[in-house]
Amino acid sequence: MSAVEAFPQVPEVPAAPGVQGIPDAPEVPCPLCRVPADPQTLRCPSCREDLSVLFRLRYAGRIDYNRALDALAAGNGPLALGLLHRAVAAEPGLHPARELLESLNVAAPAVAARVGREADTP
Repeated sequence: MSAVEAFPQVPEVPAAPGVQGIPDAPEVPCPLCRVPADPQTLRCPSCREDLSVLFRLRYAGRIDYNRALDALAAGNGPLALGLLHRAVAAEPGLHPARELLESLNVAAPAVAARVGREADTP
């Protein structure tokens, strides 16, 4: 089983295109009206203000974690590591991101040593 298969994606709202990682029941109130945002449109139902930026800020760690899984699946380990560091910084309690980052950091020295040896070969 690969590292990507061992770590499931965080649930997301399918009707919010381009905003991966938002849970099924997002909790982002409008700062003006204090009314919870509509999860389908990412807008305030009262004043119709676009709250997508607040969603992205609130769920940045989950979005980065899911993007890191996609990067790993595509074979882009360095991008995945950067995204995982960002995910853990944004949401320290996001345990799947922390666990995946720790597992990649354990594997990284062995990979770096192997790549270093290959570079020395004439």
